[in-house]
Amino acid sequence: MATVTPSMVKELRESTLAGMSDCKKALDEAQGDMDRAVIILRERGLASAAKKAGRAASEGVVSAIINADNSKGFLVEVNCETDFVTRNDDFQAFVAEINKTVVAKSPADLGMLLAQANSVGGTIADASKNLVAKIGENIMVRRFGTLGNGTNIVTSYVHAGGRVGVLVELAGDGVANQRTNPALVEVAKDVALQVAAMKPSYLNREGIPPAALQVEKEVFATQYRNQGKPEAIIPKIVLSRVDTWYKEACLVEQLFVKDDAKTVAAHVAATGKALGLTDLRVVNFIRLELGEGVEKKSVDFASEVAAQIADASK
Repeated sequence: MATVTPSMVKELRESTLAGMSDCKKALDEAQGDMDRAVIILRERGLASAAKKAGRAASEGVVSAIINADNSKGFLVEVNCETDFVTRNDDFQAFVAEINKTVVAKSPADLGMLLAQANSVGGTIADASKNLVAKIGENIMVRRFGTLGNGTNIVTSYVHAGGRVGVLVELAGDGVANQRTNPALVEVAKDVALQVAAMKPSYLNREGIPPAALQVEKEVFATQYRNQGKPEAIIPKIVLSRVDTWYKEACLVEQLFVKDDAKTVAAHVAATGKALGLTDLRVVNFIRLELGEGVEKKSVDFASEVAAQIADASK
C-alpha cells in the first residue's frame, strides 16, 4: 500500500477544499492515487470542485500571439522554477525570441517550434539548454497551441501577467471579410475572457469523450446513493444533474459573464446577426494555465540542474 504523506494530504486539501481528515481517508482508500482520491471526495460530496489534484508547482509565463489579420493565433508556455527568474532579463529575452519566431515561422506544433533556428545560433531547444546552464534553473518550453484555418477569426486573452492564456476561434459566413472589425474582435475577446474566468472543459456536449461523461454519471449516482436516494429514481435525477453539468463544463452552454441572461452561444449569434454575419459561432478554444498538470514532487533540484548543464555542454 502506498504511503500517504502529510504533504499529499495538504495538496489534496488545497485542490478540493475538503477537510484534512477527509483528505487523509480518501488518500488511504485510493492508496495514494490523487486522481482517485478526488473522485472519492466528490462521490461523498466533500470536494468543492472537480479540480485535478496536484496544483501547479511551476512558474514562468504563457504568451499569446495573434497574426496581423486575426486569422491565426498561438499560445506558448515557457516554464521556470521560480518567480524570480521570470523577471530575469535573459529569461524575458528568451520568451521574446520565441514569440518573434512564432510570428515569422507559424510552427504547427511544439516540436516544430523547438526545431526553429535561434538568432544567436542553434535552435530554440538549444537556447533553452544554454539558458539552464547560464541561470542554473530548469527552464523549458513546455506547451504550444495554435488555432485558425486562415478563414475564421482568432483572438486571445492573457490574464495576470501571463499566468493564463486563451485563444478563441469564431466562424460564420462573412467572417473572413470582417476579421479586423473592432466589434467582431471585441465579441471574440469577450469569449476569450469567459474561457479564462469560467474554465470550461469542453466546447460543447458533442465534444465530451464518452469515458469522461461516464465518470461524471457514476460520480453523481454515487453521490445520490450516499444521500439515501431510492435506487429506482437515481437514473432520472442523474440525467438532470448531467444536464446541469453540461451548462458548467461546455463553453457554448455557459451563461455569458457580461450578460447572464444569455448563453455564450446566444450572445455570439446575436452579435453576429447585428454585424450582418450568418451563423456566427465559437468553433474552438485553447486555455493554458501556467504550470497546469505539473505535479509537486520532492527532488534534488541541484542535481537535476547539474545534469541538464552537463547535457547542454555535450
